[in-house]
Amino acid sequence: MDHKKTVLRGAFLLTAAGFLSRIMGFFYRIFLSRIIGAEGLGLYQMIFPILALALSVTSAGLSTAISHQVSRKNALGDKRGIWNIFFAGAAFSLLLSFLAAGLLRSYAGVLAEVFLKDVRCEELLKYLALAIPFASLHAIVTGCFIGRKKTGLPALSQLFEQLIRILSSLLIWQIFQEKGFAPTPLIAVGGMLASEILTSLLTLLLLLFQTPVFAPPSLSIMRKSLEKLTEIALPISGSRFFLGIFQSMEAMLIPLRLRFFGYSLSEAYSHYGILTGMALPLVLFPSAVTGAVSMLLIPEISEADTLNDRQAILRTARSTVAGCLYLGIFCTGGFFLFGKELGLFLFQSEEAGSYIRILGWICPFLYLGTTLSSILNSLGKTTAVFFQNLLGILIRILFVWFGIPRFGILGCLLGVLFSQLTVALLALRTVFEAVPEMEFDLKDLLIPLLFLGWSLCLITVGDGIMSTFFPALLSGIEQSPVLLFLRVGLFTAAYSFFTLYFFRTHAQGRS
Repeated sequence: MDHKKTVLRGAFLLTAAGFLSRIMGFFYRIFLSRIIGAEGLGLYQMIFPILALALSVTSAGLSTAISHQVSRKNALGDKRGIWNIFFAGAAFSLLLSFLAAGLLRSYAGVLAEVFLKDVRCEELLKYLALAIPFASLHAIVTGCFIGRKKTGLPALSQLFEQLIRILSSLLIWQIFQEKGFAPTPLIAVGGMLASEILTSLLTLLLLLFQTPVFAPPSLSIMRKSLEKLTEIALPISGSRFFLGIFQSMEAMLIPLRLRFFGYSLSEAYSHYGILTGMALPLVLFPSAVTGAVSMLLIPEISEADTLNDRQAILRTARSTVAGCLYLGIFCTGGFFLFGKELGLFLFQSEEAGSYIRILGWICPFLYLGTTLSSILNSLGKTTAVFFQNLLGILIRILFVWFGIPRFGILGCLLGVLFSQLTVALLALRTVFEAVPEMEFDLKDLLIPLLFLGWSLCLITVGDGIMSTFFPALLSGIEQSPVLLFLRVGLFTAAYSFFTLYFFRTHAQGRS
C-alpha cells in the first residue's frame, strides 16, 4: 500500500506541476504571439529541432539510463552506487554538451543559411548553444531524482523553469522597448537561456544537499558505470539523434514546401508559427498527464522486470492503455467541438482554430504511443521504439514533401495524424508481444466513445436550450469567453462523471 501511495503521489505531483507549467507556458506563447507575431514565432520554432538534436546526444538517453540504473541501486540501498552513476553520467553528459555547444556556435551561420534557409536564425542559434550544457545537466539531475522516486523537486523545477523563462522574457522585452529595438525571437531565446541556467544550478544544489556526497569514483568505477549507462542510453540517444535530424529536416522543409503551394516566405513562416507555436502546444497541453506517467513508468517497470513480477507489468500496461484511450478520446472530442472558439479566443486566429480541430484527432494515438514507448524502453525494447519513431517521422516528412504542395498546411496535419497512428499501433503490438498475458479489451475503446457520445448530446441539448431562451447569448459565443468556459466545463464534467461512475461501479462489482 505504501508503494502504491508513493507511485500515486509521484504521479499527482508531476501531473499537477505539468499542468501548471503548461498553463503558464500557454499564456507565455500567447504573449509571444502578440509581441513577435506569427512569423517571429515561426522562426523561434524552427531552431528548436536543432536544440533537440543536440540534447539527444548529450542527455536524452543518459537521463533515461540514469533513472533506470538509479532505481536499481535505490532498491538495494546502495547510496554510493547512486552517486557513482550520477557522477559518471553527469561528467560524460557535460563533456558532450560543451562539445555540442562549441560546434553549434561555430557552424551557426552555415546551419542558418544552408539548412534553415534564413540568416536571421544565426544569432538565435548562437545564443541557443549556450543553453545546451545547462539543459543537459538539468536532465541528468531530473533522471536521478526520478530513479529515486523523489518527484517533488522535478515537479517544482518545471514550475521554476517556466516562471524564470516568463520573467526573463518580460525583462528582455522591457529592455528592448526602452532601447527602441524592434521585438524579435531573441526575446524568447534569452528567456529560455536564463531559465535553463538558473534551473539547472538550483536542481544540482538541491540534489547535492539531499544526497550524501562521496569522493569522485575511480576511473575503473566510472568506466563500469558508463558501460552500464551507455548500454541503455545508446539506443535511446541514437533514436533521438536520428529523430532530431529528421525533425530538423521537417522544420526546414515545411516553410519551403509551403512556398510551392503559393505562399510568400513571410506567409510560410506565419503558417508554420501558427501550427507549431499555437495549435500544437494547445493540443499537447493534456499530455502533462501522460508525460508524468511516462517518467514514472521507467523506474516502476524496471523494478518489476528485475524482480520478474509479470503481474505488476501486466497491470501497469493494462491501466496505461485504458487511461490513454479515455484521456485521448475525451481530448479529441473537446478539441473538435471547441477548437474554432479556442483558436479565436486564445490566439485571435481562425486558422489556429482550424488546425486545433484537425490535430485533436491525434490525441489518443499520441498519448498511447508516448506511454507505451516508456514501457518498452523499461523492458529493454529500445531498438523497437527507435524504428517505430523513425517510421513515424519518415511518414511526416513524406506528407510534408508530397502533401503540402498539393494540399497546403493540411498535408502536414495529415502527416502528423497518420504518423502518430502508426507509432501507437506498432507500440501496442510490441507491448502485446513483450507481455503475452495482456489482451486488448474492446471495452477500453467502446466505453469512452460511448461516454463521449453522451457528453456531446448534453452539449447539444444545452445549446438548444440557450438558442431557445437566450438566442443573443449563443450568437455571440465567439466573443464570450464566459460562455465558452461554461460549455467546456459542462463537457468536461459530463465526461468525467460518466467515467468516474463507471470505474466506481466496476470496482464495487469486482469487490
